[in-house]
Amino acid sequence: MEYYQVYQNRAVQTAAVINKYIPALTVGGVNAAALLLQSHALDGLAQLRDDAVAAADGAVNAESLGQGSIHDLVLSLPHSAEGELNDNVPAESALLDLLSPVFAIVPRTTELALERGMKLKSALDKINPYLAAQIPVRGPVTSGGKSEADLVALMAAQPALEQAIEDTAAGVSSARTTLRTAATNVDRLNKRFYVKLQSESRTNHVLSAGLGQITTESGNLPGTLGIKGIVQGGTDQLHLLVSYDNASYDGTATNVIELQVVGRDNDFANRAAVDPSGNALGPFAVGKTVKIRTRVTNGNGTTTGSVRTLTLQAPGL
Repeated sequence: MEYYQVYQNRAVQTAAVINKYIPALTVGGVNAAALLLQSHALDGLAQLRDDAVAAADGAVNAESLGQGSIHDLVLSLPHSAEGELNDNVPAESALLDLLSPVFAIVPRTTELALERGMKLKSALDKINPYLAAQIPVRGPVTSGGKSEADLVALMAAQPALEQAIEDTAAGVSSARTTLRTAATNVDRLNKRFYVKLQSESRTNHVLSAGLGQITTESGNLPGTLGIKGIVQGGTDQLHLLVSYDNASYDGTATNVIELQVVGRDNDFANRAAVDPSGNALGPFAVGKTVKIRTRVTNGNGTTTGSVRTLTLQAPGL
């Protein structure tokens, strides 16, 4: 269970004791029914958080795929141009010289890939017209069916994809804060009710025995294993690459990653042992929506992480 579900379970237990022994009991004007109402509301807030996280994961994945496509083109198109041009022809030798600034940049990052792409575009703006003017006409430089136009479109789209990451990250932060604040309020109400019930139990021995129905500690449940990121990858770009928050990994517990393919699986029936360096799940078909979550188990019980969701996009767009 997640942290807020611990508070929900205690709220149910607390309300049951109140209704059985002191139905009129209130704390700050809140009665048992209102406590349960606030507790149930956490489910909706958790869903809003999950939706926000899914949007953020989708934005990161889209940017990653876009960056990967740019990276592949800025590597392959210059070599295609080299193969098309003849260094023994003076005019073509001069065009080949235009590719030197391109090859000088190693596209290790998105920024470097874009920089290499801009230099490549400038070179192709000279090379492609030259090829078109030849007799017979020679087609433009392409690689894997992709051309300069595809590269330009990808580079133009990338800033918006990067902005979407920032926008959705802000949405996740807001949704998590809202859930955390509401859950903390329920936790505080649980504790205040318990203090009041303890006070009443001093003269009510039946109630004193009933307090044992309320779980006041987490029972030393394991911590949640956090998922740092989830993107498409692998040689086919149809696997989900999952990375974890190293600080949340407990090697003394049993850690598994669970997944559910929407429309195929009824529940999180598929599991794999967590590799703390990261897991590759799949492959999955384009358009399939996959839900994943972590499950950590120790001798005291089990804790599950929040659900992460990603819909696979067509690779190489």
